[in-house]
Amino acid sequence: FIFLERINRKIDIYHMNEGHSLPLAFVMYDRLKKVEEVKKHLVFTTHTPESAGNEEHDIHLLHRMGFFYNLDVDTVKNITKMHDNSFSLTLGALRLSKIANGVSKIHEIVANLMWNDKGDICKITGITNDQNRRYWADYRLLQSLDEHADYDLLARNKHLKKMLFKVVADQTGKVLDPDILTIVWARRFADYKRPGLIKHDFERFLKLVEREDKPIQVIWAGKPYPGDSKAINIFNELVNLDKSIKRIAVLVRYELSLSALLKKGADIWLNTPRITREASGTSGMTACMNGAVHFSIADGWHPEFAKHGVNSFTIPPCDPALSIEVQDKLDNQNMMDILENTIIPLYYDKPKEWIEIIKNSMRDIMPAFDSGRMAHEYYIKLYDSYILP
Repeated sequence: FIFLERINRKIDIYHMNEGHSLPLAFVMYDRLKKVEEVKKHLVFTTHTPESAGNEEHDIHLLHRMGFFYNLDVDTVKNITKMHDNSFSLTLGALRLSKIANGVSKIHEIVANLMWNDKGDICKITGITNDQNRRYWADYRLLQSLDEHADYDLLARNKHLKKMLFKVVADQTGKVLDPDILTIVWARRFADYKRPGLIKHDFERFLKLVEREDKPIQVIWAGKPYPGDSKAINIFNELVNLDKSIKRIAVLVRYELSLSALLKKGADIWLNTPRITREASGTSGMTACMNGAVHFSIADGWHPEFAKHGVNSFTIPPCDPALSIEVQDKLDNQNMMDILENTIIPLYYDKPKEWIEIIKNSMRDIMPAFDSGRMAHEYYIKLYDSYILP
């Protein structure tokens, strides 16, 4: 803001993309002197219902660090209507913005339930996240889809799978079979995303990965946060299982290149967050662009896309009011029932139906979940209506 001000660039709308950008609002208030004037120029995106993404800090600590620019603590408390010493970054942004958005239709509902009872917040709408097809999608796969060349699409799919398996072999020493149904769980490695849900009933899981007739292979990748002890424990447990089970692999150094390989080499992209806690999630979008079939809890972006058994598979939602233990048990049972009774038979016994699901997935993901749609929707919903005359 200060830089743009000094080079005489007049900006109509500033977009705060999560709470760490909130100091912008205090600089603007220092210039404009009225909350209503600040709101005319400010919009906000909230990205998660998780407490770690909606930070609260001691207001005096933030003041000493310069978070509030030139404003004193009493002024900050007055304009944000937070009068104790615990300061919520998200709530401050919602009270100083003209309009805000969550990052999926479900997250719009969840965010309003989270914040509406606090009072004096702006409207929260929904704009679902997207991914850049030009960056993530394999050109030859898309070409085969456009040309209705099923044989070429399957051949390219198999080639990409083998490229992923070379990395698996380099990292783990395991040689996976490209003819076996391969499930990938890869994303930010957080406890609420339940990376280990597929093995919750361990005996049932073990039978599927160890049997010779129509088995599965499972690959995990991701980085647990240093402070997330539960996620670290799950990651370590998976690494230990990797040593003794032939058809599973845990990959490290989860950066962009490995992420792309996983999305291009997966048959199934598995997504297992606890219901209502996945604001959007985007990894499955790019997996679908590359012929992987999304298999997910009905949360985040998935319900806006999914046609069960047509372009994806959906794990039926359970009641989020249930205990975590009961949720995990029910979700695992429903997931494994679909995997055993629907997905595995389709993959091995009905290849023509399976490739139709792949093609439906690739067609349906674009353009509805390409970044062009998202950029347009931000302009229409957040920017255009609020530009000053």
